[in-house]
Amino acid sequence: MNAGKSFNWRALIGFELCWFALVLWQHFALLPVALYWLYGFSRLARSERVAVLLILLLGIGIDALLVQLKVLQFADSALLPFWFLMVWAVFALAAVEFMAKVLTNPWLAALLGASGGPLSYWGGAALSGGVLQFPSPVLSITVLIIIWAILAVALGQGRRFYVQAS
Repeated sequence: MNAGKSFNWRALIGFELCWFALVLWQHFALLPVALYWLYGFSRLARSERVAVLLILLLGIGIDALLVQLKVLQFADSALLPFWFLMVWAVFALAAVEFMAKVLTNPWLAALLGASGGPLSYWGGAALSGGVLQFPSPVLSITVLIIIWAILAVALGQGRRFYVQAS
């Protein structure tokens, strides 16, 4: 990613389209989303690629734990479906390409994370045709608010470890 001051619109629009396609069409969207991810990933510096992979692993780990704790659940599956792993892959790419740049103020990051993260899950559940579910909606949303507030702050503050000095 260019360390310049311009906003990465391709990353924002690409992430939103990929998220929507994966949530709505799930496995049918895997190939085009994987190609988009590979394109974006190939354009990153080495330190940014490492950051994408670490965010991806962290996200999968968090959601796998949330499934085991019955905060989240997927219809007919005790595991995270592959299309959901790809949601994390495009999120990790977008986090490095543009989100972490926006999340540098910890209070703003916490506010955006606490609202945007859970709303993504809630919207995803509504669009997924019942595949993504919340066994206990109040507990689920509360846990997601806390996790995403912390995650957004960590993304914003962690940016200094992989951004190239300009």
